[in-house]
Amino acid sequence: MTIAIVLIAASALVGVATGYVFRTWALVVISPPIAVFSAIVLHAYEFGMMAGVIIIAVCLAATQLAYLAASYLLYARDVSSHDEVDGEPGEIGDQKIRRHHK
Repeated sequence: MTIAIVLIAASALVGVATGYVFRTWALVVISPPIAVFSAIVLHAYEFGMMAGVIIIAVCLAATQLAYLAASYLLYARDVSSHDEVDGEPGEIGDQKIRRHHK
């Protein structure tokens, strides 16, 4: 049981690191190695097929949830509902739109 918790925690750490450094497409790249590595470790510790599949699914879900949490914490300050309410562009929005002169 300890190995399952370690795999899930390691997957979550990979998700956090990915959330701070890369964009969403990186999850497509890192998910297969996480699943393969987890399968190898679980097979080495003689986990059954159903238990292994469940643990691998939880590892992948933990990676994605940690990625979402890290992305939210990183970009939450840049997103504000006040930008749309007052009609003024935010610091990062509407930079490539030309002004319409009438």
